[in-house]
This record gives sequence, C-alpha cells and structure tokens, in this order.
Amino acid sequence: MNGFRNWMSQFMIGRYGMDQLNRFIMYLALALVIIGLFVHVRILTWITIVLLIIMYCRSFSRSIYKRQQENMKYLQLKQKFTGKGSGNTGGPTRQDRKAAKQGKRLLICPYCKEKLRVPVGAGKIKIRCPHCKQEFEEIV
Repeated sequence: MNGFRNWMSQFMIGRYGMDQLNRFIMYLALALVIIGLFVHVRILTWITIVLLIIMYCRSFSRSIYKRQQENMKYLQLKQKFTGKGSGNTGGPTRQDRKAAKQGKRLLICPYCKEKLRVPVGAGKIKIRCPHCKQEFEEIV
C-alpha cells in the first residue's frame, strides 16, 4: 500500500488536485447517483458520468492557472447566492467597517477562508495569503 501512495504522490506533482468546484461536482454526482437508485432514468446516469469525467480531468490537469480561474468564478457565483457578511442581515460586519475606515477592503482567501485586508482602488492585484501561501487575483 505504501508503494501505491508513493506512486500517487509522484503522479500528482504539478497537477491541480481538488478544490471547491471539484467538491461541488463530486457532491452533485453523488446526489444524482442516489436519485438514480430510486428513479431509473438513463439520462441521470450519463450526466453523472460526464460530471465525474469533468471532475477527474480538472483534478489531473496541469493547467493550474485555468483551473484556479474556474474555481474563482465558481466561488464568486456561490457568493452571489449565499450572500456576504455574517449573520442573517447580510450586511457589512464590524471588521468590514473597520477596514473601510482604514481605506482597505476585506477579502476572503478562497483556499483557507482567512480574512485579508487589501488597499481599495489598487485595481487588479495578485494576493498571496499569508496563512496558506496560495496566490489568487482580485479586483479591488
């Protein structure tokens, strides 16, 4: 078993791996499999297979930048549906107001969900999260 683990870790070097979009696709495929157990519709099987192929192609891809861009678009779309801020109001939090007073904006790292303060009006910037060391682009 140790040999397989070593082979797999060597195989994944330079490949993208799992992210939030892949997890969403995986859960969606799992839900379709469960629904397919009760409702025997052939199209559900094909949709599930296509979703799993997309998930594995994204995981094994060497185009890391493109996969990150896809994940960022997914996170932005998800944020539109789930809302911003904390609590039921969806308004700015105390940290958001404090950052605005300092001429900064709070961003959330898409990888580790840590809150980061960045200057407002800097345009499109590359941000390296100090906690998880991942880079992502944002327009501020």
